[in-house]
Amino acid sequence: MPKRFRRRFGFTLIELLVVISIIAVLIALLLPAVQQAREAARRSQCRNNLKQYGLGIHNYHDTFTVFPIGATGGSTGNALPRVGWQVRILPFMDQAPLYNKVDFSIDARNQAIEPGRTLWNFTLPYVRCPSDPYPSHFGIYAQANYTGSMGSQLTFSTDRTICHHFDSYAMKQSRFGTSPSASQVSGIFSFGAASIRIGDVTDGTTNTLMAGEALPGCMGNGTSVSGSGQQGSWINTWGNLFALGGGVSTIVPINEFTTCDFATPGQIADPQCNPGTWQNTMQYNYGFKSRHVGGAHFTLADGSVKFISENINHQMFQYIGDRSDGQVLGEF
Repeated sequence: MPKRFRRRFGFTLIELLVVISIIAVLIALLLPAVQQAREAARRSQCRNNLKQYGLGIHNYHDTFTVFPIGATGGSTGNALPRVGWQVRILPFMDQAPLYNKVDFSIDARNQAIEPGRTLWNFTLPYVRCPSDPYPSHFGIYAQANYTGSMGSQLTFSTDRTICHHFDSYAMKQSRFGTSPSASQVSGIFSFGAASIRIGDVTDGTTNTLMAGEALPGCMGNGTSVSGSGQQGSWINTWGNLFALGGGVSTIVPINEFTTCDFATPGQIADPQCNPGTWQNTMQYNYGFKSRHVGGAHFTLADGSVKFISENINHQMFQYIGDRSDGQVLGEF
């Protein structure tokens, strides 16, 4: 009798390896596309957050006929030391319940908004860019990804030798806008009693920066810019404008990174910018930065949002930071 052969079903080892290889190739091809789609969504949300800031700031101006003060501190005599403009616009950001809990007679450091939760510890969804993996809190401080534009001004130290970016154009401004006179304020936000009106933006609202992206963390690690987290807070202004809750300067180029307070020359992206002192290092830390490739988002003084390349001419970047320098601008 002829032998009967039973047909066997299944994959051979070679066939299985081929299938696995094909799947691996497909994953390798699709994964970057998925990651790009996710980043595009995060980037869109980041842009929308800045649009929301623009609307809130302009609604504040419509109500009070001035932009909010950038920052106040204990030495200024202004109410609510150590908070910046982001607290002042809360009612115009659909956050009236939080704003109504703020005690304007005491320091922000000592305010309990809820049991076990201080004002400095309170965070809101729109204060963070989802592209930044940095934690939402550093210690007790809720961290920020957006800040105001001081314009082309010194922020902390008066030392003019620390970096080639601190040129003659930047040097004409007063240090971190401490003057109560609006004429001495380069950008939209400043420290103390100086309040800017739309009419003070004589260069045109479409040609002037109002706010933009910033990073509370040091480049390449999870530590705070200040070491304590205080300077990364969206609420705090550290007794002056010098914190993300107040503003940063356009003297520092977009996405130019350093590490922390006591950075060494080797930790700085631009080797020509040797800090020398902790004040100089802190000054150099505070510029507009993002986790996006190639640049950062900004809210212009007309409320629109624009992505500006990190390769923008440095002089042009300072021009658009200044609201009234009379410079003729091209495309940026």
